[in-house]
Amino acid sequence: MAEQRERWNSRTAFIMAAVGSAIGLGNVWRFPGTCFNNGGGAFFIPYFIALLTAGIPLMIVEYGIGSRFQGSAAKAYKGLGKKYEWVGWWAVLVGLGISFYYCVILAWSWDYCIACFQGIFTGDLPWQAGQAGEYFKNEVTQRSEDALTPGGIVWSAVAGLAATWIVVYLSIVKGVLRVGKIVMITVPLPLVLLLILAIRGLTLPGAMDGLSYYLAPEWSKLADPQTWVAAYGQVFFSLSVGWGILIAYASYRPKDSDVVNNAYITSFANCGFSFLAGFAVFSTMGYLGVAMNTPIGDIQMSGFSLAFTSYPTAIENFQMNGHLQAALGLGFFVMLLTLGVDSAFSIVEAVATAMHDKFKMNREKLTRLLCVGGFAMGLVFCFQAGLYWLDITDKYLTDYGLTVVALVQAVLVGWVIGSKKLRRLMDDVNERSELSIGTFWWVCVKFITPLVLIVILVLAFLDLLKNGYGDYPRLALVVAGVVPAVVVFLVSFLLQSMKGAGDVDD
Repeated sequence: MAEQRERWNSRTAFIMAAVGSAIGLGNVWRFPGTCFNNGGGAFFIPYFIALLTAGIPLMIVEYGIGSRFQGSAAKAYKGLGKKYEWVGWWAVLVGLGISFYYCVILAWSWDYCIACFQGIFTGDLPWQAGQAGEYFKNEVTQRSEDALTPGGIVWSAVAGLAATWIVVYLSIVKGVLRVGKIVMITVPLPLVLLLILAIRGLTLPGAMDGLSYYLAPEWSKLADPQTWVAAYGQVFFSLSVGWGILIAYASYRPKDSDVVNNAYITSFANCGFSFLAGFAVFSTMGYLGVAMNTPIGDIQMSGFSLAFTSYPTAIENFQMNGHLQAALGLGFFVMLLTLGVDSAFSIVEAVATAMHDKFKMNREKLTRLLCVGGFAMGLVFCFQAGLYWLDITDKYLTDYGLTVVALVQAVLVGWVIGSKKLRRLMDDVNERSELSIGTFWWVCVKFITPLVLIVILVLAFLDLLKNGYGDYPRLALVVAGVVPAVVVFLVSFLLQSMKGAGDVDD
């Protein structure tokens, strides 16, 4: 007798979980910087085109096959053809690899949360007088001189890493029913905190200068191919397509559940959060430029520098007492934590779903194994050289690994499985959706998405060959970048070749 599959307790819970997975740290620290570097307001045009021609069509594919085959990414792609199971494993394993270092970033956020919480009572922040960068380098990461000098282990990062994995474990150990309850808090909370930060930012001197950088269109950028590549790249990385997460989440909905409308809701909620983050970041950075007499163009607008240096520096310069500065800082880093935890446990949930579908392992034991293993692997990035290794691994697994996975998925669905299966998938989606898809979706899946992903990969590969990555030595790039990417690829084939207890139900 087949095992009864878990179900979300409502459509709202499913949507909130999908939105929580899509909205992550990248919405706060990647989108504003990408927009800033690619034409400001003009960037919205290629961004929306990318969303409509690639992001939403691929999300419809993932929701569609997850719901149709009632299984994880591995099981769903096996449903399209037994020899394609490895594609699903590849997607979830790339995500698992990303979770190892992603949780270390959250560990650093715990450090800042504790410091800001203490500051509410003392009236002091641990970084003062423009020293936020030094605090992050010398106290939080205790960064070594280079990537080949491991240094010692940073115990505060280990503690934060343990706390993060405990939260992930408690969030998913009881399945999607508990996840559905948790996201009702963790998805609205960062939105409320971001609104507070945006409102505060808009009231500051220089805010309008910052917003002019954000919204003023530089139309000439639309003629630059790199702007379009950046737009499609941002859409792919921010919607959680290619991770196997959305397939797993959709599999916990009944077979007759809506697909298309859910994809639009998830996508536009993600975009709305990104735009709001842009207002919060640019208004605050405009104030920072005025406070420090620094051109806005010289301020770091993305990545670790934005989150752990520029924003803390801005908070330090707010014209308010130290207690309120610390409270605002706490709000910012709690927002990062809640955004990150939603994304982290969705990644692990996708892996747990795939393992359970294949091997029928006990859910609690499986979750415990994944979380303990994730914590152990994350310790690698808790050394003093951890930030360097994290940066390299992120480049290879996110920029290259996820892009290749998305390309393989697009080619598989658009070309390899054949027109009859693609038509069957489209008809199946239309039968149970409030909105319909047709020729436009067909063209996007078969032509636009694969072509754009090929262009992104070719340009990225040529840039890597020409410029390398950062100033890292080749040995560091191989060990921290190439090796993890290759291991993930090979293990996906190994898992496909293994006989699973779940195979009897296929």
